Amino acid sequence: MTVHPLMPLLVAALLTGCASEPERAPAAAPRIPESVRAHLASKYLKGLSPGDPAFDAAIDVLEPPAAILDHVRENDWESGQLDRFMKDRVFLIVRCTDGQVRSLHYRAGKPRNAVVLSERQERILRRLYAPGAFDSAPAPEIAAWTARAGVDPAAELERALTAAASGPLPPDPETTRRARENLAAAGPRGDAFGRALGALRESTPSAELCGAAVWLLSRLDRMKFRREGDKGSIPDSETFDPRTFYENVFYAVRARNAFPWGRDASDHEFLMFVLPPRLTDEPLQRWRRHFFEVLEPEVRGLTDREEAIQVARQACADFFQYEGNTTWEDFGMLTALAVHEGRCEDCSNVDNALLRSIGIPGSQAFTPWWGHGDGNHAWTWVPGAKGFAGDGNSGVKIYVKTLDRLEDVTEMHTPVTRLEVETGGADGADAQLMVWNHGEWRRVMGVKVEAGRAVFDKVGCRRPFALLVRVAGVPDQLLATEKGGGWRVLASGPLPAGEGPVDLAFEKVSPLGEFEPDEEYAVTVWDGTAWSPVAARRLQTGAVGFRAWADRAYRVTGGKFAGRPFTVNADPAAESPVTVR
Repeated sequence: MTVHPLMPLLVAALLTGCASEPERAPAAAPRIPESVRAHLASKYLKGLSPGDPAFDAAIDVLEPPAAILDHVRENDWESGQLDRFMKDRVFLIVRCTDGQVRSLHYRAGKPRNAVVLSERQERILRRLYAPGAFDSAPAPEIAAWTARAGVDPAAELERALTAAASGPLPPDPETTRRARENLAAAGPRGDAFGRALGALRESTPSAELCGAAVWLLSRLDRMKFRREGDKGSIPDSETFDPRTFYENVFYAVRARNAFPWGRDASDHEFLMFVLPPRLTDEPLQRWRRHFFEVLEPEVRGLTDREEAIQVARQACADFFQYEGNTTWEDFGMLTALAVHEGRCEDCSNVDNALLRSIGIPGSQAFTPWWGHGDGNHAWTWVPGAKGFAGDGNSGVKIYVKTLDRLEDVTEMHTPVTRLEVETGGADGADAQLMVWNHGEWRRVMGVKVEAGRAVFDKVGCRRPFALLVRVAGVPDQLLATEKGGGWRVLASGPLPAGEGPVDLAFEKVSPLGEFEPDEEYAVTVWDGTAWSPVAARRLQTGAVGFRAWADRAYRVTGGKFAGRPFTVNADPAAESPVTVR
């Protein structure tokens, strides 16, 4: 018999293993860069050497399960997002030598986030990164319907409509019509919805599940993964599989009935802000059951909705944070477990998915454009909840996106006023309310002209703003709104002959910012179509001065100035010589 040359070594290893319990292998070590290990040793595991087995025993590396990553990679774009944004990241739970347990996130070897975890927070994180519900077998009902040789989707929809009619969410005629049209438009893909509808009809509570499923199907035409410029966008009708549709409806209804806040939510809140699997325009993914089973043990038995909200929102904050340098496209909800960072839209999406998973109506509020600075913003919004208005308290207009329309929620975030502007435009013409943002006038609201007037309701007035009203075929009108709701139309067109009546001389440190002696500055005035140059003089302080008119809007640009529009205060007793808009 020929003995393999490695056999003696193998036998010796086996005998050694039988003789004594081997030491715990530092499984985490190969996946943790040396710079991270050095940082852990210096800050969180003081007194332990990176080579000490106790060092590695204190660390658990959390990564999304393979099944979740495989699901994410079913979308080619999202697979590329993983390749781009998942690399060089390490996410850990560390039992620190100071007695605290922390979640720690590193990117490219550098610390990004550190959170002290309560026992509840630690349990939630560990379940989020465990296979759990995602790897579990599908419910018997959807498993059986998925395995059927063939189904008639149209017939299954009619059976679901009949079942839903006797439940708490009976479809109205418009919803019924839209559901039929969307199923027909899905073509061969309608097979997936037929199977899901059949499985939901055979599940409990059948009538409520069917009502929710019909409603969701009726809004299918409003749901898609949206790419920048719409090139490569994918409608949800092409990506919904039977299990994803089934679980989204089943666990949304289950959460509605399992928790007191779910039962207290109105039908509108449930349908618009709990049931949809889509938060904004992110890729469709099968997140609902996984998130429900992660959070349900921690909120079971709670009666206070505010406490449940904090559990869900804290879970988001424990693994996901803001990073603006990503891509225009939103991350999928399961992709977020791998990339850990995203824009404000992504942060709000993850927040809201966790809220919705336990039946709390959550959506994304946003301002299209700020009126007091460049950019825009999106944040989490829960109807009637405390502490959700702060991110929008300086907005001109604030909206919540639903699968039917944009809902105007400005007055829920900030004081509002009403603008009634004589436009001279034809009745039925589009009138746009615009703010100055990123170097141009940008639309935040639109109405139709009626009786020669444009009425803009619920306009934020916590701050003073410069607002432009634009109607095709007539001159633009510039408005100056004041804090508290007052407003006036500013003059446009060429400046009157001669100098303005107000001699404005800025201090070095001014309401616009700080002037620098070595920088060049320009003063312009809005003439109705553009910002036109104004003669200005340079002062000894390095600032500028010019003769101004109080009924005009001006800008100073140059240096580090943002170039915000401002008006001149003619009253010498005014707190400031200008009001920045």
